[in-house]
Amino acid sequence: MMAAMTTRTIQLSGRSIAYTLKRSARRRTIGFRVGPQGLSVSVPRWAGRAETEAALREKSGWILEKLDKWAARPSPQPLLGVSGERIGYLGRELVLDVIAHDRARSLVAIEDEILVVRIDGALAGDLASATVRRALDRWRRAQALALMAPKLERYAQALGLKPPAVSVRVNSGRWGSCSADGSIRMNARLVAYPEPLVDYVCAHEACHLLEMNHGPRFYALLDGLMPDHRARSKALKAAVAPGAVF
Repeated sequence: MMAAMTTRTIQLSGRSIAYTLKRSARRRTIGFRVGPQGLSVSVPRWAGRAETEAALREKSGWILEKLDKWAARPSPQPLLGVSGERIGYLGRELVLDVIAHDRARSLVAIEDEILVVRIDGALAGDLASATVRRALDRWRRAQALALMAPKLERYAQALGLKPPAVSVRVNSGRWGSCSADGSIRMNARLVAYPEPLVDYVCAHEACHLLEMNHGPRFYALLDGLMPDHRARSKALKAAVAPGAVF
Protein backbone atom coordinates (compact mmCIF):
# COMPACT_ATOMS: atom_id res chain seq x y z
CA MET A 1 0.00 0.00 0.00
CA MET A 2 1.36 3.42 -0.95
CA ALA A 3 1.87 5.91 1.86
CA ALA A 4 -0.34 9.03 1.71
CA MET A 5 1.72 12.23 1.45
CA THR A 6 0.91 15.84 2.33
CA THR A 7 2.95 19.00 2.89
CA ARG A 8 2.73 20.97 6.14
CA THR A 9 4.63 23.66 8.03
CA ILE A 10 5.45 24.09 11.72
CA GLN A 11 7.17 26.74 13.83
CA LEU A 12 10.35 25.38 15.44
CA SER A 13 12.44 27.79 17.53
CA GLY A 14 10.89 30.73 15.74
CA ARG A 15 11.50 29.30 12.27
CA SER A 16 8.83 28.19 9.82
CA ILE A 17 9.78 24.69 8.71
CA ALA A 18 8.08 22.91 5.83
CA TYR A 19 7.91 19.13 5.89
CA THR A 20 6.45 16.26 3.92
CA LEU A 21 4.12 14.04 5.93
CA LYS A 22 3.94 10.39 4.93
CA ARG A 23 1.18 8.36 6.56
CA SER A 24 1.38 4.57 6.37
CA ALA A 25 -0.39 1.64 7.96
CA ARG A 26 2.96 -0.16 8.22
CA ARG A 27 4.57 2.31 10.59
CA ARG A 28 4.39 1.85 14.35
CA THR A 29 6.33 4.96 15.41
CA ILE A 30 6.93 8.51 14.18
CA GLY A 31 10.14 8.82 12.20
CA PHE A 32 12.12 11.75 10.79
CA ARG A 33 14.45 12.09 7.83
CA VAL A 34 16.37 15.17 6.67
CA GLY A 35 17.93 15.11 3.22
CA PRO A 36 18.40 17.18 0.08
CA GLN A 37 14.63 17.48 -0.30
CA GLY A 38 14.19 18.81 3.24
CA LEU A 39 12.36 17.30 6.20
CA SER A 40 10.24 14.19 5.80
CA VAL A 41 8.08 12.82 8.63
CA SER A 42 6.66 9.29 8.52
CA VAL A 43 3.77 8.53 10.86
CA PRO A 44 1.42 5.62 11.61
CA ARG A 45 -2.21 5.88 10.54
CA TRP A 46 -3.30 6.57 14.11
CA ALA A 47 -1.03 9.58 14.67
CA GLY A 48 -2.93 12.89 14.68
CA ARG A 49 -1.58 16.35 14.08
CA ALA A 50 -1.08 17.02 17.80
CA GLU A 51 1.05 13.87 18.28
CA THR A 52 3.05 14.63 15.13
CA GLU A 53 3.80 18.23 16.06
CA ALA A 54 4.70 17.26 19.63
CA ALA A 55 7.24 14.78 18.25
CA LEU A 56 8.62 17.44 15.91
CA ARG A 57 9.11 19.91 18.74
CA GLU A 58 10.79 17.25 20.86
CA LYS A 59 13.28 16.62 18.04
CA SER A 60 13.53 20.27 16.95
CA GLY A 61 17.20 20.66 17.89
CA TRP A 62 18.26 17.67 15.81
CA ILE A 63 15.98 18.67 12.91
CA LEU A 64 17.24 22.25 12.71
CA GLU A 65 20.87 21.16 12.96
CA LYS A 66 20.42 18.70 10.08
CA LEU A 67 18.54 21.23 7.94
CA ASP A 68 21.30 23.79 8.47
CA LYS A 69 23.96 21.26 7.50
CA TRP A 70 22.16 20.43 4.28
CA ALA A 71 21.66 24.13 3.51
CA ALA A 72 25.41 24.72 3.91
CA ARG A 73 26.34 22.09 1.34
CA PRO A 74 27.38 23.25 -2.13
CA SER A 75 24.51 23.24 -4.59
CA PRO A 76 24.80 20.34 -7.03
CA GLN A 77 25.34 21.32 -10.65
CA PRO A 78 22.86 20.06 -13.25
CA LEU A 79 24.21 18.07 -16.16
CA LEU A 80 24.63 20.16 -19.31
CA GLY A 81 25.93 17.43 -21.58
CA VAL A 82 29.26 18.98 -22.61
CA SER A 83 32.88 17.88 -22.42
CA GLY A 84 34.72 18.57 -19.19
CA GLU A 85 31.80 17.90 -16.85
CA ARG A 86 32.23 15.35 -14.09
CA ILE A 87 29.94 12.35 -13.73
CA GLY A 88 29.70 10.40 -10.47
CA TYR A 89 30.26 6.65 -10.73
CA LEU A 90 30.74 4.30 -7.76
CA GLY A 91 32.11 7.04 -5.54
CA ARG A 92 34.50 8.62 -8.00
CA GLU A 93 34.22 11.26 -10.71
CA LEU A 94 34.63 10.47 -14.38
CA VAL A 95 35.42 13.32 -16.77
CA LEU A 96 32.95 13.58 -19.63
CA ASP A 97 34.37 13.70 -23.16
CA VAL A 98 31.90 14.19 -26.01
CA ILE A 99 33.23 12.97 -29.37
CA ALA A 100 31.57 13.26 -32.76
CA HIS A 101 31.45 10.14 -34.94
CA ASP A 102 29.86 9.18 -38.24
CA ARG A 103 27.06 7.05 -36.81
CA ALA A 104 23.56 8.08 -35.78
CA ARG A 105 23.64 5.83 -32.69
CA SER A 106 25.14 7.29 -29.51
CA LEU A 107 27.72 5.17 -27.69
CA VAL A 108 28.94 5.49 -24.08
CA ALA A 109 32.04 3.86 -22.58
CA ILE A 110 34.49 4.34 -19.72
CA GLU A 111 38.04 4.69 -21.05
CA ASP A 112 40.80 5.28 -18.48
CA GLU A 113 38.56 7.22 -16.06
CA ILE A 114 37.13 9.22 -18.97
CA LEU A 115 33.44 8.79 -19.71
CA VAL A 116 33.37 8.97 -23.49
CA VAL A 117 30.10 9.71 -25.26
CA ARG A 118 30.15 9.43 -29.03
CA ILE A 119 27.29 11.13 -30.85
CA ASP A 120 26.29 11.86 -34.41
CA GLY A 121 28.70 14.43 -35.82
CA ALA A 122 25.82 16.15 -37.60
CA LEU A 123 24.40 17.31 -34.28
CA ALA A 124 25.36 20.64 -32.70
CA GLY A 125 24.35 23.07 -29.97
CA ASP A 126 21.38 22.27 -27.76
CA LEU A 127 20.44 19.21 -29.83
CA ALA A 128 23.89 17.72 -29.31
CA SER A 129 23.77 18.38 -25.55
CA ALA A 130 20.30 16.89 -25.25
CA THR A 131 21.49 13.80 -27.13
CA VAL A 132 24.40 13.44 -24.70
CA ARG A 133 22.09 13.70 -21.69
CA ARG A 134 19.74 11.05 -23.10
CA ALA A 135 22.65 8.75 -23.85
CA LEU A 136 24.00 9.16 -20.31
CA ASP A 137 20.58 8.48 -18.83
CA ARG A 138 20.30 5.22 -20.79
CA TRP A 139 23.87 4.29 -19.84
CA ARG A 140 23.27 4.94 -16.15
CA ARG A 141 20.07 2.87 -16.10
CA ALA A 142 21.86 -0.01 -17.81
CA GLN A 143 24.80 0.24 -15.40
CA ALA A 144 22.44 0.30 -12.43
CA LEU A 145 20.53 -2.78 -13.53
CA ALA A 146 23.71 -4.73 -14.38
CA LEU A 147 25.24 -3.82 -11.00
CA MET A 148 22.25 -4.20 -8.71
CA ALA A 149 20.30 -7.17 -10.09
CA PRO A 150 23.06 -9.73 -9.26
CA LYS A 151 23.46 -8.23 -5.79
CA LEU A 152 19.73 -8.49 -5.11
CA GLU A 153 19.72 -12.05 -6.44
CA ARG A 154 22.59 -12.98 -4.12
CA TYR A 155 20.96 -11.44 -1.05
CA ALA A 156 17.60 -13.03 -1.87
CA GLN A 157 19.24 -16.44 -2.20
CA ALA A 158 20.96 -15.93 1.16
CA LEU A 159 17.47 -15.46 2.61
CA GLY A 160 16.25 -18.67 0.95
CA LEU A 161 14.28 -16.85 -1.74
CA LYS A 162 14.20 -16.98 -5.52
CA PRO A 163 15.69 -14.03 -7.45
CA PRO A 164 13.31 -11.05 -7.48
CA ALA A 165 12.20 -9.14 -10.55
CA VAL A 166 14.34 -5.99 -10.62
CA SER A 167 13.79 -2.70 -12.44
CA VAL A 168 15.43 0.71 -12.21
CA ARG A 169 14.12 4.25 -12.34
CA VAL A 170 15.47 7.74 -11.70
CA ASN A 171 14.05 9.93 -8.96
CA SER A 172 15.20 12.24 -6.18
CA GLY A 173 13.49 10.30 -3.40
CA ARG A 174 13.81 6.71 -2.27
CA TRP A 175 16.85 4.62 -3.13
CA GLY A 176 14.75 1.51 -3.52
CA SER A 177 11.34 0.00 -2.94
CA CYS A 178 9.94 -3.49 -2.65
CA SER A 179 6.38 -4.31 -3.75
CA ALA A 180 4.07 -6.87 -2.21
CA ASP A 181 4.38 -8.95 -5.40
CA GLY A 182 8.08 -9.47 -4.70
CA SER A 183 9.44 -7.06 -7.31
CA ILE A 184 12.11 -4.50 -6.43
CA ARG A 185 12.68 -1.08 -8.00
CA MET A 186 16.03 0.62 -7.53
CA ASN A 187 17.04 4.24 -8.07
CA ALA A 188 19.60 4.50 -10.88
CA ARG A 189 21.16 7.55 -9.19
CA LEU A 190 22.61 5.20 -6.59
CA VAL A 191 25.38 4.16 -9.01
CA ALA A 192 27.12 7.48 -8.32
CA TYR A 193 27.84 6.36 -4.74
CA PRO A 194 30.54 3.99 -3.42
CA GLU A 195 29.71 0.34 -4.00
CA PRO A 196 29.45 -0.59 -0.27
CA LEU A 197 26.52 1.84 -0.06
CA VAL A 198 24.91 0.25 -3.12
CA ASP A 199 25.32 -3.12 -1.40
CA TYR A 200 23.57 -1.75 1.68
CA VAL A 201 20.48 -0.60 -0.23
CA CYS A 202 20.30 -3.92 -2.07
CA ALA A 203 20.50 -5.89 1.18
CA HIS A 204 17.89 -3.59 2.75
CA GLU A 205 15.41 -4.11 -0.10
CA ALA A 206 16.06 -7.86 -0.19
CA CYS A 207 15.02 -8.10 3.45
CA HIS A 208 11.73 -6.41 2.53
CA LEU A 209 10.94 -9.47 0.42
CA LEU A 210 10.25 -11.20 3.75
CA GLU A 211 9.36 -8.26 5.98
CA MET A 212 7.64 -5.24 4.45
CA ASN A 213 8.01 -3.14 7.61
CA HIS A 214 11.00 -2.00 9.64
CA GLY A 215 10.25 -4.04 12.72
CA PRO A 216 12.58 -6.22 14.81
CA ARG A 217 12.32 -9.19 12.44
CA PHE A 218 13.37 -7.00 9.50
CA TYR A 219 16.45 -5.76 11.32
CA ALA A 220 17.29 -9.28 12.47
CA LEU A 221 17.33 -10.35 8.82
CA LEU A 222 19.48 -7.36 7.87
CA ASP A 223 21.86 -8.05 10.76
CA GLY A 224 22.38 -11.51 9.33
CA LEU A 225 23.02 -10.29 5.79
CA MET A 226 25.13 -7.26 6.65
CA PRO A 227 26.30 -6.83 10.27
CA ASP A 228 27.60 -3.29 9.61
CA HIS A 229 24.43 -2.06 7.90
CA ARG A 230 23.89 0.70 10.46
CA ALA A 231 27.25 2.28 9.66
CA ARG A 232 26.52 2.03 5.95
CA SER A 233 23.09 3.56 6.37
CA LYS A 234 24.59 6.47 8.28
CA ALA A 235 27.25 6.93 5.60
CA LEU A 236 24.65 6.96 2.84
CA LYS A 237 22.57 9.58 4.62
CA ALA A 238 25.63 11.80 4.99
CA ALA A 239 27.02 11.21 1.50
CA VAL A 240 26.89 13.70 -1.34
CA ALA A 241 26.95 12.21 -4.82
CA PRO A 242 30.00 13.29 -6.81
CA GLY A 243 29.61 14.98 -10.17
CA ALA A 244 26.71 16.61 -11.95
CA VAL A 245 23.09 15.81 -11.10
CA PHE A 246 20.86 14.27 -13.76
